[in-house]
Amino acid sequence: MRKINICFLILFVFSSFAYAKEIKNLDGSLIVVPDKVNKVAALFGPSYERLFVLDVEDKIIVDGDFHLNGWPWSNIIYKRLNEIKGIPNAHNALNLEEVLKMNPDVVFYWDNPQAVKKMKEVGIAAVPAVSTGKLDEIKNTLIVYAGVFGTKEKKIAMEYAAYFDEKVTYVKNIASKIKDKPAVYMANQEILWTFGKSSDMAELISAAGGICVHKDIEGGSKTEIAAEQLIKWNPDYIFVDHAGSSGNAAAEDVVKKASKDERLNDISAFRNNKIYINPTGVFFWDSGVQKILLLLYVAKTIHPDQFRALDMNKELKIFYKKFFRYELTDIETEKILKHQNP
Repeated sequence: MRKINICFLILFVFSSFAYAKEIKNLDGSLIVVPDKVNKVAALFGPSYERLFVLDVEDKIIVDGDFHLNGWPWSNIIYKRLNEIKGIPNAHNALNLEEVLKMNPDVVFYWDNPQAVKKMKEVGIAAVPAVSTGKLDEIKNTLIVYAGVFGTKEKKIAMEYAAYFDEKVTYVKNIASKIKDKPAVYMANQEILWTFGKSSDMAELISAAGGICVHKDIEGGSKTEIAAEQLIKWNPDYIFVDHAGSSGNAAAEDVVKKASKDERLNDISAFRNNKIYINPTGVFFWDSGVQKILLLLYVAKTIHPDQFRALDMNKELKIFYKKFFRYELTDIETEKILKHQNP
């Protein structure tokens, strides 16, 4: 009996190694996933967009319910979004039983150690998000995702990385020669919510040729400040992102409300009408693969003369065709850049 058990254990261990592989996350941690991945759960906010870029949308069997109607352009450009089941409260109160019913090979999730631990305990391979606070996190995370799948997906990820690096170099080469750099503030969902130094937004704004007024405050991508602080910073430009989904007020309403706040009237950006709503498209530009487009957009907006050759309409069309396999019309391109729904 003992001999049989030992043989079974050896066979089990051999099978585990034969049908599993390790991938390294951005924090250096190793994640064991099946060698062949056919069914995935896209429960992390930016995960659906990333998986679509990697051309594995056909493997998505479940997502977070916020994906279903949070970004109207995604309902047009993604191929299967409208037919995939959405799990309610996937981001803050995940029902593991619902996930188990779907039997995914891999779950793409937030950086939530407790939830990830529970997934592992019930035999679910989970790829948690890792925040590095660096701009290149976007391309590097896509490479991690690609590692879950195979050669084709890795090739796509490397193509995106090459595009990403090319555009960063292009913007930095021009911006580095600009002496007169404006003060820039990036709002997240609300005017008085912004990005702290644990995020990569200060790096993005600096690369675009701006001075990030909130580069030294503590916090990550959702840090609240006082109106007095914004007044003291007196930014020349204000950008608003991440509004209008998952219960957040629409970006236009956020700007309209802030414009009525008399305390903010003397801020340079308000006084000179330099408040911009970032485009969205299939997902927020401040946290998905389109962040490289945000870099171009900010650079073009705050330095129109130096970036005169940069055509955002053309760049948007190239990006969507190359990475989303979708050819935007002129009207669609204009609508996305103006933060309009389809």
